[in-house]
Amino acid sequence: EFCYHIHYMKYRSLGSTGLSPSILGFGGSPLGGAFGEQTENTGIDAVHAAIKAGINYFDTAPFYGLTRSETVLGKALASIPRDRYILATKVSRYGEDVFDFTAGNIVSERESQTTTSRIHRYYTSARH
Repeated sequence: EFCYHIHYMKYRSLGSTGLSPSILGFGGSPLGGAFGEQTENTGIDAVHAAIKAGINYFDTAPFYGLTRSETVLGKALASIPRDRYILATKVSRYGEDVFDFTAGNIVSERESQTTTSRIHRYYTSARH
C-alpha cells in the first residue's frame, strides 16, 4: 500500500468545482525527457515523491516526449487512488512546429480518448 506523508502543503479551492489543488504542481515535461533522458522508474519515483510531499496537481501533454510524459505519469498514478490527484493535460500540439487547434481535431482527440488510454484514467475535460 502506498504511504502518504503530507507535511506542509497548502491547497486552494478551484472555484465551485469541489477540487482543491495543491499550490505547487508537478509539471510533466521532464517525464517526457524535456531536460534530458531519464529512466521510466526515475520518473515514477519522482511522481511518488511529489505525492508523498502533498502535491496533488499534475500537468502533462501529448507533446511532452511525444506522449512519453503521459505514459510514464499514467504508470506512476496507476497505484494511487483516483481521489488523491488532479490531472491536467492539453491537446493540439504534436511536435516542435506541429499544431492543430481546429475544433474538429480537439473533438476528435477527446472522442478517441487517446490521452485517456495513455494515462489509464478517466478525466473530465474543460475547454475554453
